Amino acid sequence: MVRGGSMRRPSLAAVSEFTLSADDYRLMEEVGFGANAVVYRAIFLPANRTIAVKCLHLDRISSNLDDVRKEAQIMKLIDHPNVIKAYCSFVVDHNLWVIMPFMAEGSCLHLMKVAHPDGLEEPVICSILKETLKALAYLHGQGHIHRDVKAGNILVDSPGVVKLGDFGVSACLFDRGDRQRSRNTFVGTPCWMAPEVLQPGTGYNFKADIWSFGITALELAHGHAPFSKYPPMKFFS
Repeated sequence: MVRGGSMRRPSLAAVSEFTLSADDYRLMEEVGFGANAVVYRAIFLPANRTIAVKCLHLDRISSNLDDVRKEAQIMKLIDHPNVIKAYCSFVVDHNLWVIMPFMAEGSCLHLMKVAHPDGLEEPVICSILKETLKALAYLHGQGHIHRDVKAGNILVDSPGVVKLGDFGVSACLFDRGDRQRSRNTFVGTPCWMAPEVLQPGTGYNFKADIWSFGITALELAHGHAPFSKYPPMKFFS
């Protein structure tokens, strides 16, 4: 069952209890992956606590190290029950480890693949979308564009709380204090991208997330996003 997030905020002690030593973490099975990162279920040994570790491969990413650090910093500063928060982050060899809560039920995409290939029931969709909108409203209020809203990035924990995650392509519009400044970079997943994101040089803002949110609603209802079964080159043509 999908539930709304509790408004109780985590204490600073709960966040700061995690150490910055790889020896204190035992990586278990892989639970997610992308072009530049792998997510593992892991155990924080001093507390015998199950957490998730996102390992960003620093030598594979096109962004510079400052951008990667910005993502980790964004995740640590986030304080909303419907957005994944990072407990801490540190470098291990050529990887950046980001320590996060473990979302036991996985993503909405995973849930559809294993149990609901033709889409979720309408009441469940409504609940997921409501909580996702809360997350987007918070992020936009903080000046962030998520830029990759989709079922694969909407996660569910054991009690059924919905959280928006994966800030690998997120961007901040307030870097220079200008709420109206737009972005011009081409990032995200094509089927979920707003038209202005697909058009180089036009710029885009928070509204791009709302377009992706709408596509995600269709994805949850049908089990897949519109045109997602076409190869990328056919999609762009």
